[in-house]
Amino acid sequence: MTGQQPTPRDSRLADQPVLRPVGPLPEVGPRPTFDQLMAQEDGRDYQPLAAHLDDAARTVLGLPAAPQEVSVDRELAGRIRDYFFDRPAEIAQLPDAVRDLLSL
Repeated sequence: MTGQQPTPRDSRLADQPVLRPVGPLPEVGPRPTFDQLMAQEDGRDYQPLAAHLDDAARTVLGLPAAPQEVSVDRELAGRIRDYFFDRPAEIAQLPDAVRDLLSL
């Protein structure tokens, strides 16, 4: 060893080109508040859960009888999730996509 101190040119990145943005930078608006973030929709479609509710499930969940359509939002999806998790034999009979939706 000669006791020399490395200079900035001794870096492994010395011969690399400087990274530059590919396009224009996105415009940044004001940051949303916590309440605004919590109010945003999560973007999931929970409606397929309604097709797998039998009369017993609808009765327990306080929903109208089978011929009437039910709109499933995030709150109702949580109640449906709780209903099925108490009944493992019924959840095992659901299609994979519906079970995945319940696990979100």
